[in-house]
Amino acid sequence: MSIDLERLRDYVKSLKAERQDSPIGKVKSGATKIIRRNRHELERMHREDGATWTEIAAGLAAQGVTQGDGQPITGRRLTALMHNIRVQEERLRNKEKSAHELPDEGPIDQS
Repeated sequence: MSIDLERLRDYVKSLKAERQDSPIGKVKSGATKIIRRNRHELERMHREDGATWTEIAAGLAAQGVTQGDGQPITGRRLTALMHNIRVQEERLRNKEKSAHELPDEGPIDQS
C-alpha cells in the first residue's frame, strides 16, 4: 500500500492549524507565569508561615490574579498550578540530566 504524502502533509497541516486556534494550553490570565515566578516564596509561605493554599490564593486574587475565565484564583486552582509547575520543572531537570550523562561505553579492556 502506498500513501499520498502531499495529501498527508495537507491533512496534518489543517489539524495543526485547528490545534493552534484552540484555547487549550494558551496563556489566558497570566496566573501560571506569576505563580511560576514566585513558586518558591509561595511554598515557603505555606510551609514556614503556615498559610493555607486558600489563604494564599485569596491574597493573590486580591492583587488581581485570576483564573483563565477571569474569576479570582481559588485555592484548588492554585494547588493544581503548583503541581503542574513542579512536574514540568522535574521533567526539565531529568531531560537536562540525561543530556549531560555520558553514554555507557561498557567494561574497560585491560589486556
